Amino acid sequence: MRRKVAVAVVLLVIALWTASFFSPEWAIRRYMFLHLHPVSAVTSDITDLGKFFAMDGHLYHATDYKDRATGGEISFFYLKKKGPFWYVASAGSGP
Repeated sequence: MRRKVAVAVVLLVIALWTASFFSPEWAIRRYMFLHLHPVSAVTSDITDLGKFFAMDGHLYHATDYKDRATGGEISFFYLKKKGPFWYVASAGSGP
């Protein structure tokens, strides 16, 4: 029984990880999680600002994400799309 639960948990994690590449919001949440901000990854409000720059990508705004080294808020994310996959190209405090 424990083995089945463990296998189900692993499959769920793999499915969520894979799904995070198909949505811009999930790509930002994955970025936050990988940068050791799991609470921010869950609680942040993410907004598409509706702007696209050919060099930088699509501009998004997120709340509740702070840089631990400087204490400054990182609230703007540029995302790029490669095929069906989204990834964070850069993140910073201003566009």
